[in-house]
Amino acid sequence: MYRIVVCDDDKYFAKVLGSKIKRELNSHGEECVVEYYVDGKEMLSRIDTKPIDVLFLDIDMPEVTGIELAETIQRENLGTNIIFVTNREDLVFKAIHYQPFRFIRKDKVDEELAEAVASLVKKMHSEDRLIELKTKEGTVLLPVKKIIYMESCKHYLFVYCEDHSYEVRDKISNYETELSEYGFLKIHRSYLVNVRFIRSIKSTGVELDNDELLPISRDKLQEIKKLYLVYMRKFVYGNH
Repeated sequence: MYRIVVCDDDKYFAKVLGSKIKRELNSHGEECVVEYYVDGKEMLSRIDTKPIDVLFLDIDMPEVTGIELAETIQRENLGTNIIFVTNREDLVFKAIHYQPFRFIRKDKVDEELAEAVASLVKKMHSEDRLIELKTKEGTVLLPVKKIIYMESCKHYLFVYCEDHSYEVRDKISNYETELSEYGFLKIHRSYLVNVRFIRSIKSTGVELDNDELLPISRDKLQEIKKLYLVYMRKFVYGNH
């Protein structure tokens, strides 16, 4: 049974959303318990260490915003799937860096919630995608979502994560096709980047959330920007 938490300062909308979530999960043969909060601070003070499967967050709330709550949740390493619910599309690209599972627009709840729940159930029924890296220290099974980018240098491939990096004797071309379906974008012949960690794309390079600036192929700048937007739409609303 899934534990669902809905946090929205509109109590009526939260209740309606909760009912819709239950109905969608039931249609996939799943059961859930839904908890409701109209205040972010109250939610943080009352949720315990028991895992939350999915957190539906209103981005634009008074006192503590959904983005601030998402940051706190990530810092606590609760492993929660976050779905932002909002009418503020101007905040979407700011919030994407907290790696939410989806965004749902309040005026399109029925159509976007159905897709989000179906994808969520599929994700939770399967293990996170792993890739096998044969390093000098031995074989490593690495979750794809933890990779920030890959860099090719001569006959070696350097794989960078938030807390570690790996060196393998391999070609970047061996990963390009496989990782493209997980949101990796080739910005240069030597760089394959997880778009979820991209802050901005400029003519001078690709800026990451960790402030690194990676080189970009100037002749493919516009093509790369278009592909980036395609990936973002997919992650934001589940569009393909």
